[in-house]
Amino acid sequence: MKKILKGILALGLISFLTGCGDNLVKLENKDNSPYYETAIEAVKKKYPNYELYDFSSVKSLEKKIVNASVRIPRLEENLKDQKKLYRYFNFIILKNNQNDYKFIDVRCDNKSYADKTLVCYVSDEDKNFFIK
Repeated sequence: MKKILKGILALGLISFLTGCGDNLVKLENKDNSPYYETAIEAVKKKYPNYELYDFSSVKSLEKKIVNASVRIPRLEENLKDQKKLYRYFNFIILKNNQNDYKFIDVRCDNKSYADKTLVCYVSDEDKNFFIK
């Protein structure tokens, strides 16, 4: 009986701790894009004090996102569409040591048809994305 009670308490504690923390997914090159490193360098140059997390992390941050039930599905669709237009496109969630979050996008493409130099742009997707 004591073992069962200990197991239930341990499970409850694990569930509580998991629910309290943000289960963020570290950003990885899932698509094996040759442009990934260039894109990440551009992000880190603009936001050196932030950790980078995958867009899929929005699910665990849903309570911190303004109008999440409408925004998240739109962004998922937008992500699919934008990936078709650029050499590299991604939404990224940034988090710093003070638990401040930013939501950005990074897009990389050739400078022009004649100049095949890859250029990456990083922009705040929405200044009021997260609830303060």
